[in-house]
Amino acid sequence: MKPRSATQPTMRQAHCRPSGESGMALFIVLVLVLVLTVVITQMVFVTQVEKRISKNRQGFVHLNYALQASSRLVMQKVSEDLMEDLGLLEELDPEGGDSLGGIPAPSGGENSSGAGRGPSADGENSNESNTDTNDAVDTRHDVWAYPIQDTVNDVQVTGEIVDGESCIDLNHIFELVYYEEDEEEAGEGGDLPDLGDLGVPVGAGAGTEAGAGEVSINTGDSFPVTGLTEEEFFMPEQEQVDDAEYMLQRLIEGVVDFNQENGFNYEDTPDPVDAAAAIVGYVFQRISDEKTRRIRSLDSILQLEEISLELFEGPADPMAEEQEEMEEEEGLASGLGSGMGLEDLPGIGSLDFLEQSGYSLLDEMVEGPITPLGLRHVLTANSSGKINLNTARPEVILALIPSFEDFEEAKDIAWQIYQRGDTFRELSEEEEAAMAEMPLGEDEEDMAQDFEHFTNINQLSQINEDWNSAEVGGEESITDLLKEDLEQNVVFKSQYFTANLKGTKDNQTLSGKLVCARRDRHVVILSWRELKR
Repeated sequence: MKPRSATQPTMRQAHCRPSGESGMALFIVLVLVLVLTVVITQMVFVTQVEKRISKNRQGFVHLNYALQASSRLVMQKVSEDLMEDLGLLEELDPEGGDSLGGIPAPSGGENSSGAGRGPSADGENSNESNTDTNDAVDTRHDVWAYPIQDTVNDVQVTGEIVDGESCIDLNHIFELVYYEEDEEEAGEGGDLPDLGDLGVPVGAGAGTEAGAGEVSINTGDSFPVTGLTEEEFFMPEQEQVDDAEYMLQRLIEGVVDFNQENGFNYEDTPDPVDAAAAIVGYVFQRISDEKTRRIRSLDSILQLEEISLELFEGPADPMAEEQEEMEEEEGLASGLGSGMGLEDLPGIGSLDFLEQSGYSLLDEMVEGPITPLGLRHVLTANSSGKINLNTARPEVILALIPSFEDFEEAKDIAWQIYQRGDTFRELSEEEEAAMAEMPLGEDEEDMAQDFEHFTNINQLSQINEDWNSAEVGGEESITDLLKEDLEQNVVFKSQYFTANLKGTKDNQTLSGKLVCARRDRHVVILSWRELKR
């Protein structure tokens, strides 16, 4: 056996060297794999983020276009109603019916639901200060007043159009409690009213009210003048401030009472006295400075500590979620059936349409769907300052009749006035004869249902015969007291309209608010605002 030299590697050494080199190579490979994994993961993450951002942007664009399309529908509805009031719609469509669901052209009868409404059935003429010569009126059963249900490029758009004259305008609360007999006293330059500590935010100027994304369109010479420009301005006296507080207190009491009576309970019940005082104090502070005098957004009162979001929006509806789940299971959209084209819908304003829109059909009238009520439903910042007796809620009417100090009595009177607008109009003998001669057909079911409405203040006497009897001792009747309270403040047609729209697609939501106004034979846009939620 040969002796092993000292330089000759052993078998173990021969195998150890390759093993060490392969271990280093394996380590390098693992490092490279780890680096590539991190890089690839980062690329995938960035790609997914960019994909989601792109999808969100695309969805936002779809929602934006859908809301703009629906806003044009709003303008069309308001414009067609104006044309109907002016007697132009029948000229454009002599065969009757419009493009929104087969509304018959106005017949020009005494109580037709469109243009040319004449004097009341009892022959009383319209008050010139409250109506135009053609007695055109706006009611809550006009085409524009029904809920908006639309589908634009798979975007579900819902919304409502509210006329400003159905609400109390913050810019005119002191005018609503101002009476002509006080004219000499107003503007005498007396001491400013003592508003006390009302918690008004310091520096609440014009810049605090407009939301992000709000755009006002310069309408030039066509900008509505009524309710926006003031030739002469007087600071309110202490009596007006007190009366305005009482008016808003009754309004808020009516809102709270309605919600609690219908099972819409508050988590924190509002205090009408404090809330009314805070709103009046805020408005007074704004009008004290000419630069901030005009309140352009109702949302500005949310700055006040006394005005909670629950009071502003209304309490939660305990049945809303359950109803939405049932509608999803049944494949129904809110209000009207989904998947139905315009040609499949019953005529707008017909009894079938009303029933599908959530109205309850009774023998002599209908009852609208009951939903939670908030201050945004009874207050506004865009109106002529008057109140449309045909569209105002009973809570608004309740606030305008201070002659009836008892709350329950005033509420009952206000509801009777309100329900007149939901009562079926009785046909005259000539109309019944004409209906009898009409051939029976499917189109008869789609005809719009006519409802009672006001064209002048004297028609309050037709609501309840007992209201016309004077009290013992020579006191004024209920009708006389109502006329004294309402005559200077009510109108029967509206000028300002606010559309609240909401588009939904793939769990994305975009809200829009359109404010427009009628001026002569035109409808002009005052503002358009979008809010992404």
